[in-house]
Amino acid sequence: PITIDRSNVNDRAAILRLMNEARGDDLSGDERAKRGFVQGQMDEALLALFQSGPGVFVARDGSTLAGFCMTSVSGMAGGGPPAETINVIVRAMPEIPLDQIFLYGPVAVDRRYQGQGLLTRLLIHVCTELRTQFQLGALFIEHTNQKSLAIHRHYPMDESIIFTFYDRSYTVFSFVPYNVVNHYR
Repeated sequence: PITIDRSNVNDRAAILRLMNEARGDDLSGDERAKRGFVQGQMDEALLALFQSGPGVFVARDGSTLAGFCMTSVSGMAGGGPPAETINVIVRAMPEIPLDQIFLYGPVAVDRRYQGQGLLTRLLIHVCTELRTQFQLGALFIEHTNQKSLAIHRHYPMDESIIFTFYDRSYTVFSFVPYNVVNHYR
């Protein structure tokens, strides 16, 4: 059976390996759009920082890492699309304090486990863990990532903000963790 919990130092190598595989650097642009991809670069030090924040959650099939979901708060991931996502959320929803918003992602599921509901289970687990600490979760997806856009459109999330960063367009999805948990009960 697959279990989901917070990652630890022993998971770092497997998380980084899966993240590198999920980037799809060896694929054409069309293949990346169809299969989905993870953006950004991460090393062990940045992963350790994410683990010290709201958390990095892993799905394990015995000793095999089947998938992961990283979460962070403002400033943890530096600039770029993560920072811009926070900026557009704060402008669009000024009633929600910055310390009540977390970023969801990057997320990856090993190809052998895709199509089995694992991403949904990771999302529910993250929302269950973080629903008392945060009012809002947010993520950004580059428009060329057609698979990820299609998948996330099936979740109880609001897709209302689009921004451009260095000539790349992104859609911001936001969600209330409590509502996601209740949706799947």
